[in-house]
Amino acid sequence: MPTSTTRPSPPEPHRPFTDPALATLGRILGHTPHATSAGLLNNAEIVVWQSSRRLVIALAIGTIGVLLHLFGIAKGPSWPFLAVVPVYIGVVALLTVSIERRHQVTRAALVVLALTDVAAIFATVALVTPPAFYLRALLLSLLALQFTQMFFGRSPALTVVVTSALAYIGLMIGAWELGMNVNWIEQGWLLALYLLVALNGMALQASANRRLAALVDLFAAAQRGDFSRTFVEERDREPDGITLLGRAYNHLRSELATMVLTDTLTGCLNRRGFEQVLNQTVSLSMRRGGELTLLAIDIDHFKAINDTVGHLAGDAILRELAELLSQSSRPGDVVARVGGEEFVVLLPGADSEDAGVVAERVMANVRGHTFRTARGRQQVSVSLGIASEQIIDAHMTGALRARADEALYVAKRLGRNRAVMWAPGIRSNATPPWTGISTTL
Repeated sequence: MPTSTTRPSPPEPHRPFTDPALATLGRILGHTPHATSAGLLNNAEIVVWQSSRRLVIALAIGTIGVLLHLFGIAKGPSWPFLAVVPVYIGVVALLTVSIERRHQVTRAALVVLALTDVAAIFATVALVTPPAFYLRALLLSLLALQFTQMFFGRSPALTVVVTSALAYIGLMIGAWELGMNVNWIEQGWLLALYLLVALNGMALQASANRRLAALVDLFAAAQRGDFSRTFVEERDREPDGITLLGRAYNHLRSELATMVLTDTLTGCLNRRGFEQVLNQTVSLSMRRGGELTLLAIDIDHFKAINDTVGHLAGDAILRELAELLSQSSRPGDVVARVGGEEFVVLLPGADSEDAGVVAERVMANVRGHTFRTARGRQQVSVSLGIASEQIIDAHMTGALRARADEALYVAKRLGRNRAVMWAPGIRSNATPPWTGISTTL
């Protein structure tokens, strides 16, 4: 079989949202064409939103702390609130403005933001709280952990956990040096419980991020018309809201596939559905080293039919032709309507001889069929172009379709109502009209 000497440039492969190097939902929702088209948040937007929440919480803690000291409800100095909180707000505001202007956030910026949270928490607790209540710093650090682990993954979250543990140990050592009686065993248990809660929260959030990433990828694939994958429910492991959302997607998937990939008039695949099946079939044929045939079919003078008997009659003809093509094809062949009166039939594993048999059957069935319309019975003819290829790489899809279209063009040029098989120089070697299958050599 002839092969193409020039191949179309391969389409850019789809890149999933999941970044293996980072494996974070922040990257998944980051700067990608799919995320932009879906209107998803990127990391910079998430940081800006979180920073506004940080500033509100800092102002609330500072205000409440000052008021409690002013009214004598809490003991100790109030100046640390007036010193630490403004500095913290200033640092967070500067980082946020810088990130917002550049519209991107680096791993280093996330780590600095996490360290700023921990430093502000432990500095305030050390200056305001008696040593007996230093545990408050660990509790507040869990709040900082929530900000980092939800979107930005392991490194910033571990930064919060490790620095908080080390800072708490430093607070206790400082209290011990000041003469406080420190029960190191009890403090060790408290620190172990903190680490248990923090690491368990990180593990749960990492699992949620992973399953959210899978769900985002499924919706991205659905946006491209790919409904081949389902969401793994994991109902026995982690039945939560994400599982329910994934299960709802699975229930809706078949209906979405029907709406997106099927031609509503004829019931066969539409152009998007055919493109998906064609790419999958080419990949499978490439692995198996098999042949692939494509039939391009066009109804002759269809515009004249619509003008003469009306569009409703034209729709009836399209529906009946789709049924005839399905009946004329082999089991496993794919019929699709890719244009107004244009159909294609994909024949996996078929060589030129098999293609000729199917094409002869299509032509015979159409010629022998009288189409029923509201205006009466109507005779219809079709032109058919055949292209068969030995699939050697995944980039032959464009060449296969172009050759089938070129053969169809020659069939039209030769007088319509015929099938033509593609061969090199097919247009220059076109012969006068005749009936039957023409193989131009």
